[in-house]
Amino acid sequence: MKTLHTLRAKAGISAAAVLLSGVGLSLATASPAAAYAGYCNKSVTRSSALGSVSFVFDAKIPAYNGTMDCYMNQGADSAAVEALQTTLNECYGRSLTVDGIFGPATKTALEYAQGKADIGVDGKYGTETRRGLKWYWDQRYGSRWGCARLGDVIHIGV
Repeated sequence: MKTLHTLRAKAGISAAAVLLSGVGLSLATASPAAAYAGYCNKSVTRSSALGSVSFVFDAKIPAYNGTMDCYMNQGADSAAVEALQTTLNECYGRSLTVDGIFGPATKTALEYAQGKADIGVDGKYGTETRRGLKWYWDQRYGSRWGCARLGDVIHIGV
């Protein structure tokens, strides 16, 4: 009888350990997503000026309620996807329909751009992708300008 009681106790402890380790794993996998403000639902305009108001350039960047620390992947449907699709077309030579729907073609185009940017290729958009991609910039009071990473100094060729 004592042996049966000992076996039950050991089985209970083992089950509890497995359960707690599973909870620990789920908490550990949830923490990277906590670094993001949320799922990209809009776009924000970032501007860069050179010399005068006639040389102001704007880029639309995916955002969640005003912050650029957001994520998205296949299945997203928003203005944030439109901003990404425009950049993939203009800066990476893709020919996506700019419809705001993150479908298989957008995922494939993003994987291509991630490869060109030499960052992790997973077809998902997040901080590393935002920092690594070149973004499409256009002149506010004129025509198309070109592509540059956020934070890079923009130079105009004369």
